[in-house]
Amino acid sequence: MAKNIIPAFPEFSGISCDFYDEIKGELRLEQPEISEHSPGFIYGYREVLKLSISRLNGNIILRGFYDGHNLIVSPIGKKKPVETFTACIKHIKDNFGAGRIGAIPKTTAMELAGAGFKLLEDRDDFDYIYDVKQLINLSGEKYHSKKNLINNFMKRYLYEYRVLDSAIIPACLTLQEKWCDLKDCREETSKNAEDRMVLALLNNFSRLQLFGGAILIDGKVQAFTLLEELNKTTALAHVEKANTEYKGIYQAINQFTAEKLLSKYEFVNREQDVGEPGLRKAKLSYNPTGFAEKYFIEVV
Repeated sequence: MAKNIIPAFPEFSGISCDFYDEIKGELRLEQPEISEHSPGFIYGYREVLKLSISRLNGNIILRGFYDGHNLIVSPIGKKKPVETFTACIKHIKDNFGAGRIGAIPKTTAMELAGAGFKLLEDRDDFDYIYDVKQLINLSGEKYHSKKNLINNFMKRYLYEYRVLDSAIIPACLTLQEKWCDLKDCREETSKNAEDRMVLALLNNFSRLQLFGGAILIDGKVQAFTLLEELNKTTALAHVEKANTEYKGIYQAINQFTAEKLLSKYEFVNREQDVGEPGLRKAKLSYNPTGFAEKYFIEVV
């Protein structure tokens, strides 16, 4: 039987698991900076965003629907950007009338702006970038409260940190179900989308070559995190979930994972805050070293 290949533009197809190696190969060449250019995003959100896939000028094109917009994610690959974006804009106009090309990395956005495209900044979609050594050491006054929370957590609870493997994925699924019940995520669109993404990543943990860690207390998973390599210097954290009945557990899973799993990387990308004030405050409190800035093109 012939192996499935990604169809040529303007034809699109659903995102098959058979495409994983082809997608991964293109990403390895690109060495991306943004979270949307990762297998975890593509396979985690393929159902939520109704993603479909195509090939254009040697690049990978993702088409979907998000927040009321017909959407094309910025192409994966850096070949012929002006021609590629022009074709994507025409495709949106011809097929949907209006829409958006989103998650455009800053370097690509600047190149397109120089060619006459109108780019708009998307602050809510900026990825937060952190220095791994800072997350390990938590040195200085700016991290004092977080270090206190971790120290108190370590004194108060009899815990175990475990590297994620297939044996404890079912326990992570149980915690995710509990989290979803507490957050009423089946009733709220954004939390329901997040829940479906987390389940997709947990259920495809090995196939997507993810890695991560978990905190067990009394033999039960009470926190877990899911990551993958984004590029040679940067890990990408997709998911961090914890049972907040245990004070300091979020700070603990963050620091333990940085120390035990991320020392080979210089940076970790912890994705965006989607404009949610509480999440923005939490992400800023860890003192990012910078952002993976993103832009979009409104097609009208």
